Amino acid sequence: MMLLKSCLGRCKKMNQIIMDYKYREKRFGVIENNIVTKISIQQPTDQSKVGNIYLGKVVDVKVGMNAAFVDIGVGKNGYLHRDQLPLYIQNPNLNKEAMPISKFIQEGQKIIVQVKKDETDLKGPLLTAIIELSGERMVYLPEGDYIAVSKKADKAAREKWQEIAYANKKVHEGFIIRTEAVSGNEKEWAQELQQLRSQYSEIIHLAKNHKHPTILWEKPIFFEEVLHEMVRLKEGKVVVNDSTAIKVLQEKTLNIDGLKWEFSLYQEDQNIFSAFNVEGDIENGLKRIVWLSNGSYIVIDETEALVIVDVNTGKYTGRENLQDTVLKTNILAAKEIGRQLSIRNYGGIILVDFIDMKKGAHQQQVVDVLTKELSKDTRYSRIVGFTELGILQITRKKTKKSLPETVMSTCPVCSGKGKIYSAETMAFRLERELWEKPFKDHEAVLVELTENVKNIFCGEQNVHLVRLEQHLHIKIIFKVIWNSSPVYFIRQFGTKEDILSGR
Repeated sequence: MMLLKSCLGRCKKMNQIIMDYKYREKRFGVIENNIVTKISIQQPTDQSKVGNIYLGKVVDVKVGMNAAFVDIGVGKNGYLHRDQLPLYIQNPNLNKEAMPISKFIQEGQKIIVQVKKDETDLKGPLLTAIIELSGERMVYLPEGDYIAVSKKADKAAREKWQEIAYANKKVHEGFIIRTEAVSGNEKEWAQELQQLRSQYSEIIHLAKNHKHPTILWEKPIFFEEVLHEMVRLKEGKVVVNDSTAIKVLQEKTLNIDGLKWEFSLYQEDQNIFSAFNVEGDIENGLKRIVWLSNGSYIVIDETEALVIVDVNTGKYTGRENLQDTVLKTNILAAKEIGRQLSIRNYGGIILVDFIDMKKGAHQQQVVDVLTKELSKDTRYSRIVGFTELGILQITRKKTKKSLPETVMSTCPVCSGKGKIYSAETMAFRLERELWEKPFKDHEAVLVELTENVKNIFCGEQNVHLVRLEQHLHIKIIFKVIWNSSPVYFIRQFGTKEDILSGR
C-alpha cells in the first residue's frame, strides 16, 4: 500500500477511481483521460435494496393483474409478477400464459424474493423470485432454467460456452456467461460456480431457520460497483481515504486475472473529492444547463415519466455550412449526453432533441458516437432510434435513484417546482467540512444549523455526534436556526466558555 503524498488532482492519461469512504456518506468517482465519467453516492438513509434477497410473505394475490404483493419487512409491499415465478417459467405447458397467477402462488405463502428495482414515493419495490447471484464470470440463476452467453463473444466462443454450461447445469439452474469467462478458462468458471452454489445453499438454509419477513442476503452494492469499474478499466490507480476499503478491494481483486491497479491511501486534510476536482462535477451534474466546449449547450430536464435533453447551438455558429455546424454540435452534444447520463444515473425513458439533421447519414454518425459513449456505462442502455419528429429515443436500466434524487429534496417554498439540497446532504457535507478544519488550537466550535440537519448530523441518541467529538477532540456546540431549506454555518472557533458566553 502506498501513502499518497503528492500528485493531488487528476493525473492525465491514467484511469483513477477516487473513493470517499471515510464518512457515513460513501462516494466514488471514476476518472478516465482526465474526465469524470461516473459518480456514485450512497447515503446511509437511502441505501439501494436492489439485489437484496428476502424471505417474504404473500399478502395479496391480484388475479386481474397476474401479480402478487409481498411483505418483505421493510417499506411498502413489493410487486411480484407471475412471469417472475420459478414455477411459471419451469412449467412445460405451451398454454401457460393463459394460466392465472393463483395457479402458482397463494396468499399467506412464504417466498424467497430479490429486489429488482427500489421502491419510490408512489410504488413499492419491484420483486422477482428468479434469484440471481453475480460473480465476475457469470450470473448464477438457481431456478432460472436459462443459459445465455455474452453477446461480445464471437459465434464459436458462444457455442463452446453454451456446451460447457449445459454440461455443468443441474435441473432448473441457469447461467449468464460473462465476457470475463469467455476470455478466461473453464476451471476458473467451474470454481466460481461452486462458490455461487454454496452461497445459494446458505440462503436456503437461512430461509428454513428464520421467520418471515426477514432479509436473507444483502448485496454489497457499493464495493460491487467499484469492482465492476476496476474490471472494466483493467488498470489504473485507486485512491481511498480509508485503509479498510483498500483491504476489501485487495481481497476482492486477488483472484481476478488481468487487473493492474495501484492502491493509494489519501491522508491529506482537504476532502478527497475536492482534491481530485470531483466535487465540481457533482455540482455540474445538478445543473439544468451544461455548456459544451464550442459554446453550444444542452438543457436537461427530469420529469416523473422521463428525462428530456435539448441540444442548442448557443454561441457556436461555425465557419462552414449550416449542416456541418449542426453535425459538429450534435456530435459534441452526444459525447456529453452519454457522460451526463452516467454521472446523473438517469434511467427509464430518455428523449433527446438534437438540432435538426437533414441527412440520415448525419443521424447515424450521432447515434454511433452516443452508442460508443453508452458502451462505457455499467447500466444497460438501448438506443431505440429517431422518431418522425427527429427525437432520439433511449432507454436506460434504472435500479436506483438518480444523482439529483439522491442529494436533492423537494423545495417547501415552491412546492416541488424547484429543488434544494436535502437535510441528509447538508449534514454529511458538514461532517466532511469539520474533518477538514484544524482543531489543534481550539477547544470548541459553534455551528448554526436547521433542526433537520442537526437531527441527521447527530444521529439517534447523539451517536454520530459523540463519535465525531471523540475523533476530533473538540466540543461541537449547536445553535438551531430557522430556514426554509436545510442549511448550516460554522460560525466560531474558540474555548467552550467563550462560545457559550457569546464572546
